[in-house]
Amino acid sequence: MTIRHEPDASRYVYLDEAGVAAGEVEYQRDGDTLRLLRAEVPMERRGEGLGLALVRETLEMIRDEHHGTIQPICPFIAKFMVKNPEFQALRA
Repeated sequence: MTIRHEPDASRYVYLDEAGVAAGEVEYQRDGDTLRLLRAEVPMERRGEGLGLALVRETLEMIRDEHHGTIQPICPFIAKFMVKNPEFQALRA
């Protein structure tokens, strides 16, 4: 699985082995802050652990490529960040 950043669509897309979208994180840019609005996995793919992998890999990509902070609006992402303190330094 890989993450693809689509800045024109303000989202990170999680692609499965076949290159099919298996989830996405939608964001809104506010200066140097990315507001993470929503993490979504298709209904038919839920229960496979894709949501956790999607959020982890997206946050890792943001940490590596984005030189600002994030504001997790999505409750799933916010809860993930609380449980994974290695991402706390990204918070606005």
